Amino acid sequence: MNMRMGESARQQWESAVESVPQLICLLDRDGRVIRANRTLERWKLGIDVEHVGGLFLHQVLHRECDDTRCYLRRFGDRATLALAKGRRANCDAWDPLLKRHFLIRARRPTPTQQHKDYLSDVFAVVTIDDVTEFKAIENESDRLTQVLDRRVLHEHGKRTPAEQVHSRIIEALDNSPSFCAMADAGGALYYLNPAGRALLGLKSDDEVRGMSLLGCHAPDVRAQLMNTAMPAAARDGSWSGESVLLARDGTHIRMTLVIIAHDGDDGQLLGYSVQERDMSEWVKAEEALSASRAELRRLAAQHVTMQETERQRIAADLHDSLGQSLTLLKHGIREALRQMGAGVPKKAVESVEQLIPKVAGALEELHRVSMDLRPPSLDILGILPTLSWFVREFEGANPQTRIEKHIGVGEKDVPEPLKIVIFRILQEGVNNALKHADADCIKLSLQHQDGVLVFSIEDDGKGFDPDALVRQGDARTGLGLLSMRERAELSGGSYELRSALGQGTRICAGWPAATDAGPD
Repeated sequence: MNMRMGESARQQWESAVESVPQLICLLDRDGRVIRANRTLERWKLGIDVEHVGGLFLHQVLHRECDDTRCYLRRFGDRATLALAKGRRANCDAWDPLLKRHFLIRARRPTPTQQHKDYLSDVFAVVTIDDVTEFKAIENESDRLTQVLDRRVLHEHGKRTPAEQVHSRIIEALDNSPSFCAMADAGGALYYLNPAGRALLGLKSDDEVRGMSLLGCHAPDVRAQLMNTAMPAAARDGSWSGESVLLARDGTHIRMTLVIIAHDGDDGQLLGYSVQERDMSEWVKAEEALSASRAELRRLAAQHVTMQETERQRIAADLHDSLGQSLTLLKHGIREALRQMGAGVPKKAVESVEQLIPKVAGALEELHRVSMDLRPPSLDILGILPTLSWFVREFEGANPQTRIEKHIGVGEKDVPEPLKIVIFRILQEGVNNALKHADADCIKLSLQHQDGVLVFSIEDDGKGFDPDALVRQGDARTGLGLLSMRERAELSGGSYELRSALGQGTRICAGWPAATDAGPD
């Protein structure tokens, strides 16, 4: 019985689809044709319906097409994604190969109980209408309409300029992709363009009279429109900002909003013109950019942390391994000299004695490199003793430059993660002042100012033009300044550089006083 019913359903379906003028194709989940109606043969495409099984739609209609950007290929990809999500896909296009205009629709089948078994393997139903003649008629109608419009304009050439301007404005608004509306002084709508209707989910013949400007917007922005935007437009002539439209299905759409107020000859408010643009794509792009920037900051902070960890390891290795080896070597040389007898040639003794200062110099250089990499005092004693040590070492090596140190905080006031950040800014800032500024005095300051931990480096050198430095692309100084800025900002702080020719340079970094975390 079921077999007879299934056969009957098949025959009914075939009888129905064979009589329609559209090309109907049944597709499986891979997008391949299961069967097609006889319209395929009536269109004389050079292929029989018995031979289309297993072919893609593009292969059926475009047998010799190898264009990877063919509209049929693109439609197939788009339709596959839409159907998988339970949506439909449409395509209205001129076919350059077949010289026809097609209207293609793809949807999931919705078989009745009677046809359920017969259509169980069908994933999609594709209907293709040949609307070439309809399009030709439509184009001819448009042409005749334009001719008629021109004649009407010619016949009404004596209309006042105001009427002509009004007509053109309405035409421009009707064709605008933005939400355009007009309301009276009380905010009641009397005009809404097609784009505005589409955004709100209204039909083309829905009456807008009785709707209000406030009612078109989400409840949480109506107070702003009523109390701020509309009064400001009435007072100043216009107001611009952001708003949120409320569609009939409850969707909230973020928009940019411009309200223009119109006054009569007597100065009384007549009404408002409103233009709004959908900023959904802007918001998505802004969110994506923000997320990308956050990820870049996270990776940069992670890189800085890894760099400091590696410097600390190298410094420890140099001190514990190479430093101890050089120390033992120096003691070994002295012991060898002590044990040399009177019979050892004087030249040999002098050669060995010359090794001692060289080893001592190597130890000093090793100590300097190790301290530059990561001063142990920073981890053992803290930032304040390290600042004092740095000042002593610098003045000892550069007696021509004086450093003034002003410390107004205690060790516990500086969060642990910021100590290495402050030290690196100190290193780079003082070295820049020494190399490029020809400064006589450098001032270091670490203070609390209005809830902010502020570290500054100021010199009385020759200064420079920061803008010119950027234009010239000075890699040596520019990279140092960039490094200080990155360290300050990646640790949650701010950075400021002030300099001018002949007026010295001031570098200032600040962090909220409660900061207790640095780079990840």
